[in-house]
Amino acid sequence: MIDIHSHVIPNVDDGSRSIKESLEMLRHSAEIGVTDVICTPHFSHKRFVTPIEEIKKNFELLVEEAKKEEIPINLYLGQEILYTSRENILQMLDEGKLLTLNNSKYVLVEFHTTHRPDELEDIIYRFNLHKYHPIIAHIERYKWLTMEDVILMKNQDCELSVNADAVIGENGFKLKRFCKKMIKKGLIDYVTSDMHYFRPSNMDKALKKIKDEKLFNNRQLLEK
Repeated sequence: MIDIHSHVIPNVDDGSRSIKESLEMLRHSAEIGVTDVICTPHFSHKRFVTPIEEIKKNFELLVEEAKKEEIPINLYLGQEILYTSRENILQMLDEGKLLTLNNSKYVLVEFHTTHRPDELEDIIYRFNLHKYHPIIAHIERYKWLTMEDVILMKNQDCELSVNADAVIGENGFKLKRFCKKMIKKGLIDYVTSDMHYFRPSNMDKALKKIKDEKLFNNRQLLEK
């Protein structure tokens, strides 16, 4: 399994509070079958603004320590970016002040609950104009989105992800049902851990549920 959304780099956001904690998170991920993890520390206006240089330094430390501990996981660097009009996110990406996923054109993006569906479509369009391919984090959290809104977003040049916790019902029945419907309709591209020190990876449980309930309509979801 490949996990494209995690907060495992120590001391850069609200994810891991120490290198020891990070290694414990990675060991657990390896034990449940995760082979690759993209580390995606938060960027959000005023709250999480750790400089890129510090993120990279702590990431390299994590890679080094994981190798010493012989944890069988490949680590890659990225960022989870909160889109806001207060910051010119696209300009910051163009200038290298924010991180794409593993130096690709893929960008993990989250939104405030105040954004309207039509605004999200416009934001996705602007990412595309700058040649970026947005992946929307935990789409299930935006409770104001209807299934029709999700379908419209999916028809644009973007991909959608849900958190494993929501798939297995850790966040309540309503979100579990929404995830089930989206997966069954083939709208979801990634299931992710979004792991923090307080949220272990449940990727294995989510995968088992998807398989047991035959929710997937293509093999790609299971192979990512």
